[in-house]
Amino acid sequence: MRIGYVVATATPFEFVATLDPERPVSLYDYVVVDHVELDNASGELVNVSLLGQIVKLYRDPYSVKRDLPLYTVIQEVSSNILEVQIAKVKVLGYVLNGELRQPKQPPRIGSPVYLAENEQIAELFKVENGLCVGKLASRDVAVCLDINGIRRHLAVIAATGSGKTWFSVVLIEELLRRGAKIVVIDPHGEYVAIKDSIHRLGPFTARVVKVSKHHVGDLMYKIGVLDSDPEALANAAGVPPGAKKIRYAIYLAWSYAKKVRKATGEKVGLAFMKRVLYTAMRGENALQKLFQQYKGINDGAHKAEGDFPLSDLKQLAAKDRHAIFSALTYLKKLSRLGVFSSRSTPLSKLLGDITIINLAGVNEEVQDYVVSHLVNRLFQARVNHVRGLKGYQLPWPIVLFVEEAHRFAPPKALRKTRSYEALSRVASEGRKFGAYLVIISQRPSKVDPDIISQCQSQVIMRIVNPKDQEAVRESSELLAQEFLENLPGLDVGEAVVLGPIVKLPVVIKVRDRVLEYGGSDIDLTTAWKVDKTADVAQMWRRIFNSPPPPSVMLSASRMRLLHKKREGNKIVIKLLDGDREVDVVIEGGSPRCSVCGVGKPCSHVYKALEEALEVV
Repeated sequence: MRIGYVVATATPFEFVATLDPERPVSLYDYVVVDHVELDNASGELVNVSLLGQIVKLYRDPYSVKRDLPLYTVIQEVSSNILEVQIAKVKVLGYVLNGELRQPKQPPRIGSPVYLAENEQIAELFKVENGLCVGKLASRDVAVCLDINGIRRHLAVIAATGSGKTWFSVVLIEELLRRGAKIVVIDPHGEYVAIKDSIHRLGPFTARVVKVSKHHVGDLMYKIGVLDSDPEALANAAGVPPGAKKIRYAIYLAWSYAKKVRKATGEKVGLAFMKRVLYTAMRGENALQKLFQQYKGINDGAHKAEGDFPLSDLKQLAAKDRHAIFSALTYLKKLSRLGVFSSRSTPLSKLLGDITIINLAGVNEEVQDYVVSHLVNRLFQARVNHVRGLKGYQLPWPIVLFVEEAHRFAPPKALRKTRSYEALSRVASEGRKFGAYLVIISQRPSKVDPDIISQCQSQVIMRIVNPKDQEAVRESSELLAQEFLENLPGLDVGEAVVLGPIVKLPVVIKVRDRVLEYGGSDIDLTTAWKVDKTADVAQMWRRIFNSPPPPSVMLSASRMRLLHKKREGNKIVIKLLDGDREVDVVIEGGSPRCSVCGVGKPCSHVYKALEEALEVV
């Protein structure tokens, strides 16, 4: 169908067309222009269909100068003003011998512009075994992403409420169907609901690993305190950076515990560190007795590994018991979290087809510690497998979803996190070892630009904040200025997709999801709805001088309202009780049931009182 003509600024990359104002065309829709190109293989001119996408659309009055007519003039001649519809079209290329090629010549001025057929567009985005996440925003044409594009990492960026978590869940569904193994870093427990709905997708295993014992999870994630360093422990415990004596006390307890484990093989951990500090609180003699139990760890073969400063701990115990007491208090705080143990939870127990790391319930320091610890272990397990090294080997590539990525990988100048180093390593080296990132954030300006720039594929949904728009522009070489300008105008669930994951930048509408998640906004109408139970009970007491029996309330809950209305000073309510219709009339505060009679405390009356509260 012809919709316009090429009129200006025709280059091999874009052109301006005038469109029929009576034929509505959507932004991001696809058009075709008849074109002639030189086939390099044959050396002959060939007729091709040049495909383009509308990236800007506006209407203007024809030949009206800057000084527009007054309102009174317009009112008289408005029906006679000539209107033109102008479209800026980005040239996508033409298909020749099954390949998408870029034109070397611009389309001719005056060439007819046609609306592209669905089959032409579908051929353009055809992908074998793709990730089918939705359809074109302008057409009912499915769009499937190239699964191999995940190897270059992916960033999902959107303002709050634009649908980024929805898209992430849809992407998880598609990856699971293709056999991927997924780990989700979930700061708020939004993805936990996936476990209860995974059966809808197929026979997949979903595991929820919790960090706080008070939250939902199949098992706890445990970190061996001696597998890391004492500075990180102090940070996780909340020790102020300037509290050097407290930090040194933790370091001494940690160092001695590590010496003991190495010398004896005992599974010592946080409990042993607390024991060391508690003993130090009791004085130098008590501390000496503890040392005697592990006599020899600084002698002989172990001396070459570095002597433990026993004298420093004794000196601290003698001169600054307050620092030891404070350190002990902080370690008790770590114990209550339940995360730290004598040894880390084996990766083999954690991983299923999808593993959700539920970080809800702990502070950001602990979340940072856990993410750093887990990501490093996963990456090293992949390195071990690829290079045949000792240690736990992860035999299949893994996709790591990082929700709220700005928490864990902020710009280095803004804040330093432990998890930044782990995520940066995966971003720069992960593709060689089969460890891939999906970075998800509503604030791209607060995610480290080095990490975001490593995500060569991007899914960008509605963004309003100018700083975030600028961060997106700087991180993406493929995002055209027209797409950037239109980001605030995207509807919820619409996204610009670009990078190796698609053949060409495309605007999609995300499909419906199968799996559940808990990240949707709260419905305030429901959340603030008045609890009718107390009001109905009060009305019941006023009528029958006694509380409503539980059996009456239970029977009422099984009934269904057919209709209700107000007639003067009385309310008429029709109910369905099983297969029987029941009428209840409430007049002057006195109920009358068509089945049970006047003034009877029946379940029909209770249900009618519930409904009467909402009659306008």
